[in-house]
Amino acid sequence: MKLRRFAPFLAVVLLFGTACISRQTPEQRLAKVRMAHEIVPVGSTTVHDAQGNPKLVVDLRVTNKGTVPLKHLTVLVQVRTPDGTLKVSKRTTLDLGNATPGVGIQAAATIPGVSLDENDQVTVELESNLPDNVLRSLPEYRDLFPASK
Repeated sequence: MKLRRFAPFLAVVLLFGTACISRQTPEQRLAKVRMAHEIVPVGSTTVHDAQGNPKLVVDLRVTNKGTVPLKHLTVLVQVRTPDGTLKVSKRTTLDLGNATPGVGIQAAATIPGVSLDENDQVTVELESNLPDNVLRSLPEYRDLFPASK
């Protein structure tokens, strides 16, 4: 008998409660999955191909602290001169095809045409708060949402 008195109240609470729950957009879901990754730069160097063209190689330790695996992860690599001037700022995509959530792997970020000078500083960043159109352009978006290719 007591439940009947509260039935209208419970119905209103359920109605408003479900209305307040918002579903994540694909872009919000990707942003969350991306940010579950930890990126630790191990070292960087310049290598040259047979024609003498330079390529910046940044050795990274990547760990997915979440539960959703990604085959790719795009990071921002920046190179600054000793006086702090930005020399290079470029996104590059890491291959995480062999990665398992919870287990760290070695990965390399490469940028063709870039040569490090002796005192240049290299940073690698997993960008947050990217606009939706940028998130949709990343390879990891197609990894999570293959129907959107």
